Amino acid sequence: MALHSLSASGRQVLSRPVQSKVARASKVATLRAVAPAAAPAPTMSELSIKERAKAAILGGLLADAASMPLHWIYDVPKIQELLASKSREATPEFFPEPSCPFYKHPFGSLSPYGHELIPLLQSMADNGGEMDENKYAEALYTYFTQSEPEAYRNKSVRSVVTGWEEGRRGREVGDKDDFQANCFAKASLLVARYAGKPELREKVEAAIRVQQNNDQAVAYGLAGALLLEKVVLGHSLEEALSWAVSQGEGEGAGGLPADLRALVERAVASREQPLRELTYEPVSYMSEMVSKHMALRDTLPPFTLAVWCNGPACGNPAAFTNVAMAAAQYGNSYVEGVRANLVAGGDNCSRSLLVGALLAAQSGLGCLPADWKRQVTKFDQYEALVDKLLAAP
Repeated sequence: MALHSLSASGRQVLSRPVQSKVARASKVATLRAVAPAAAPAPTMSELSIKERAKAAILGGLLADAASMPLHWIYDVPKIQELLASKSREATPEFFPEPSCPFYKHPFGSLSPYGHELIPLLQSMADNGGEMDENKYAEALYTYFTQSEPEAYRNKSVRSVVTGWEEGRRGREVGDKDDFQANCFAKASLLVARYAGKPELREKVEAAIRVQQNNDQAVAYGLAGALLLEKVVLGHSLEEALSWAVSQGEGEGAGGLPADLRALVERAVASREQPLRELTYEPVSYMSEMVSKHMALRDTLPPFTLAVWCNGPACGNPAAFTNVAMAAAQYGNSYVEGVRANLVAGGDNCSRSLLVGALLAAQSGLGCLPADWKRQVTKFDQYEALVDKLLAAP
């Protein structure tokens, strides 16, 4: 069982915002409200949009597989020790001995989060590119019980399996409380298909609710998808981040709610004012490990320290903030961004799926190292499914 499920409720909570049901519903309504579809930059062709979409999906999956061997290690000195033992300090990706303390996936495979993308990818590719929540729920259940029964199941996946076996279908199998990073990890697939289309918000929400059927998950997942949509449609990461910070949430504006805009603003500000103090109150079971890392603040890499200042685990708002921070600081280098996120530790894989998607969408397929792709056991299969998805009319 991974660290994020050690809390009394069975899920990781670092700093849960205090909100009324009305406030949460308002946030989701703002994000999913029908708004003018984002327009691509004038120089973008349909082909180049598809190239960015493909790069986003594969960039996320590649970053996930590269990070998997050092996933869920909540001890940065331990990560540094492991890397030093193989002289891999400068190249932490694809560490040759998978060392996650909570599961043992073989080298070259995906993390639990990466695995979660594959049934959605398969179900959309086999359905003419369309996301159907009933078909997706069935695909998710089948994948983790038949196709990859040995893959680790996150809390929300366990809820899906239980719900399916109890006879529920579609979004009714989704976890009613969990709003961890799974919600935004799948954004690349939905943005690849629906970027620039008015149904994007509806489809993103439906896909999220199949696994995490609650307003908090929808809010964070939509925020990640809308940020990625800007980049896939041809805007730079800098422009996408500026939009996220400045776009209001008025009627029909299509921007982020104020609290999510504030998270992106903090992430962008970290470029000039690196975080050195905690932005949250750690839950009891994380207090000791967080205190240990804060005592090392003068020796940790600045980005690593900032991740721990926001919170290194699976929960939101920390996970979403750390993704935005990686995008702000490493927008010009896919490889360096993936590496920095990896060595920061904690739940690096969930973050990597959106970090990798954002960075690759901006730079294109050419930024994905060939030697990395060769180390992913099923990379060719995943790429074929992505091509099938993007070829759909």
